[in-house]
Amino acid sequence: MSNNLERLLAILKVQADVIDKANESCQFRYKSVQRLILETGNLFIKKLEPSPFRGKPKQCFQNCFEALLRHSGFIYCEGYTIDDKLPIPILHAWLVNDASEVVDPTWNDKDSTGLTYFGVALNDEFVIDFSIRTKHYGILESDYLSNYQLLREGFPKGALHSKFYLNLCDSN
Repeated sequence: MSNNLERLLAILKVQADVIDKANESCQFRYKSVQRLILETGNLFIKKLEPSPFRGKPKQCFQNCFEALLRHSGFIYCEGYTIDDKLPIPILHAWLVNDASEVVDPTWNDKDSTGLTYFGVALNDEFVIDFSIRTKHYGILESDYLSNYQLLREGFPKGALHSKFYLNLCDSN
């Protein structure tokens, strides 16, 4: 396990534990996005460099959504990323190709070392439907627009991409 993965998971766990404690009376399945990602996320380590396309800085959710619509063969992911220079994990979106390599149209590769991605791979239909319904690009940060459905119940059946969640896709 890489140092940044260990650091990312440790920080997410501390954040999730604090939020869980503060929201003890909450009846949601997950009390935080951090806990949701810790329990359902995957590590994505191979990165395709350079990215075959570039988006606008600080627009990761929009960049990945638009790339998903324009370029076939990519899977939309959301979760957390961290690198050697970041003190905390950042909520982020990226894509993966058929070889499970990260394609990140937003992050500036030149300034990063030890970049680590941990999150969920989502089906196109779920991503597109969510964005149309809420009029927002980011799914995890916009869960409040769906009355916290993801925190209340977890990902709906068919939301998680079967390539990474073969066993879960039949049961969630």
